[in-house]
Formats: sequence, structure tokens, C-alpha cells
Amino acid sequence: MAKSAPQNSLLLTSSAPDTSPLIALHPLVILTISDYVTRRILRNQQGPIIGAILGQQNGREITMEVAFEGKAVVLSDGSVNFDEEWFKNRLEQCE
Repeated sequence: MAKSAPQNSLLLTSSAPDTSPLIALHPLVILTISDYVTRRILRNQQGPIIGAILGQQNGREITMEVAFEGKAVVLSDGSVNFDEEWFKNRLEQCE
């Protein structure tokens, strides 16, 4: 009978639980984003690109299902923010 090696408390012998999220990206999201970027480039539009991706989360599973462009608001100091009121209305339309 073979003698087993002594246990070393500094070595981890069992695998750690996988806590990575499982992400599913719908092809429509990729198509929407690439279409928006392409149109902005062809139109020589400047400024930041603002948008949203909507999806669901169920535990570690995350799905990204819908994407759409956003509306930017330029503030008096020159910074750019997402128009929250416009976004709320857009979310209501999606429901």
C-alpha cells in the first residue's frame, strides 16, 4: 500500500468556486452599436457617443438584449451628461 504525501496547509487542493458572471450578448446589441458608430463617422459628427444597453440579470446570468442611442445635454461648464428625462421616457417606450 502506497503511503500518501503529507498534507500541506499552504496548498489549495480543491478548485475555487467559479464566481464569474455568465454574459449573453444579443447580436442586435452589437449591430445597433456598430450601425450608430458607422453613421456618426460617415456624417462627420463630433462629440461623445452616448447610449444605453438594456438587459436582465438572474443571479450570475446577465443578458444584454437591447441597445439604443442616448441624448446628450451639454452643461454650461462644457461637460456632457446623459439626459435623464429623455432616458426615462425611452424606458417607458420599451416597456
